[in-house]
Amino acid sequence: MALSQPESNTPTFDIRWLENAMMEVLCSASAVVTAQTVDFHRNRQLEKYLVSLFGQHVYRFHPWKGLEKWETKRDNFAAVTAPVDSNYGAGLENELKDLQGALKFMDSQLKREKTALILSGLDQPEGNSVKNLDALNAVRSWAQDGDILAKKSVVCWVTSRPLLAMDEVTLGMSVLARPELASDAERREIICAFARKSGVRLAEQELNALTLATAGLTLHQTDVVIYKAYRAAKAGRRDGVDLETVKKFKADFIRRSDILEIEDPSVGFDDVGGYNGVKRMVQRNLVRALQQRERAVRAALPLPRGILIFGPPGTGKTLFAKALARETNLPFINLKTENLFSKYLGESGQRVRDAIHMVEQASPAIVFVDEIDRFGSRKSGQGDSASQETSRVFAQMLEWLGDANRKSIIVGTTNVPGDLDPAFLRPGRFSYVIPFLYPNQQARQQILEMHLGLIGRRPKPVMAEDAIRPVISKIAAESEFYSGADLEEMVTRAKQNFFDDTVDAMTAEHLQAAHRDYRINTEDRRGLAERYKTLGSAFANSVTLLEELDK
Repeated sequence: MALSQPESNTPTFDIRWLENAMMEVLCSASAVVTAQTVDFHRNRQLEKYLVSLFGQHVYRFHPWKGLEKWETKRDNFAAVTAPVDSNYGAGLENELKDLQGALKFMDSQLKREKTALILSGLDQPEGNSVKNLDALNAVRSWAQDGDILAKKSVVCWVTSRPLLAMDEVTLGMSVLARPELASDAERREIICAFARKSGVRLAEQELNALTLATAGLTLHQTDVVIYKAYRAAKAGRRDGVDLETVKKFKADFIRRSDILEIEDPSVGFDDVGGYNGVKRMVQRNLVRALQQRERAVRAALPLPRGILIFGPPGTGKTLFAKALARETNLPFINLKTENLFSKYLGESGQRVRDAIHMVEQASPAIVFVDEIDRFGSRKSGQGDSASQETSRVFAQMLEWLGDANRKSIIVGTTNVPGDLDPAFLRPGRFSYVIPFLYPNQQARQQILEMHLGLIGRRPKPVMAEDAIRPVISKIAAESEFYSGADLEEMVTRAKQNFFDDTVDAMTAEHLQAAHRDYRINTEDRRGLAERYKTLGSAFANSVTLLEELDK
């Protein structure tokens, strides 16, 4: 059944974020609002909202355009001019392009009558300690100015990241308004409006799928992604809006954030060699709870909180997280922990806040946090700025993990579970704590077969299969303490041997030569294996899982 489209091609958006901010201004909390957004639609929404409240007394300043004022007759902003100090006589005027001049002009306007000022384009590069001193001094003065509060005037500083525009003191003196990226209802309305304008007919099921697929995008990004997917379909002589194309363009947008990556993994549990006990447990207790939500609701079973995986390097923790996303049919979001930390005070906390906000907007999803111990240590410093920042980030992550309304399903990994603060391991943060040990002989054989393309979806080289299969069993028996990454590299070297040879098919000798050439420190690995087996008994929170691991 085709969906009946809305009568207007112009969608309307939720203004509660603006109403809440203005309520605080009216309660004299502050005359300054910091609006955190990068969305062009939100900027226009802010302008229209202020015009509806302040009429022609709405100004905006951008370093490129200077000071402008709303003109109802033009239904747009126009440049503001002011007298120029000159010895050549009165009457000369010039546009207020410089920040200091614009701020001085607005100081009297804000105090004279009910007025709104929008500041934008004032973000500074990271590490710029000077920032916008004129603007900072002005808004600090205006935040609790009696005349401005009495007139109910307001100053809205629009920024993508507040701490790139202002310091923490100034931010603390303002009302922080942080709109959603785009709610389900808003994205749905954008898609409906586009469908009506373009003549595309969408069935209810298609509309629901597109609404879900665009989760985590801003209003503007949703608009762009839907249009690009439509144009791509037209170029391929297809009708409508292709769902997979939408997902691809969405991933491109989110990747630009530098703190998140999103993808639809192509690997499932069948592509993960070994760990059959872990797969059975996760399939039974996590995947089914997500796939059979109606039954879970009848059982009053909450959504899984996620899992914490620990083990030595190279044992396939990341691959397993991606496979879990495919098994649950959810997006896979990689939280790029290496980009969340900054050497500049306050910036790490801001990035973590931004990342959590974006993740929750894009969820439900499997969120992968590699080396989660970066966040999970409550380091006791000497009270200096760096220690305070570490504590702040720790508290943010702990609050997120324990949030009862969290929609994201977090898969965290660590090589050193003992470094995690006990609060991270408390029930309610993760559903399961799972050790990933070195694969046993059966698992090693399965991993070798997988990378050779004998099972699973990986490409298979031309080979003398009957001769190679017995060699695989022999190598699996002789490769104790090898990780999955070791076995993958060994197979890659065997393929290289085949490539360098003149024969037409891979032989058993190519694989045997790769095995002879590959080397690990067996004694070190033996010690690691014993250590992680002990850690498994100490940290794993499922007796059944520990029994499965021994099989």
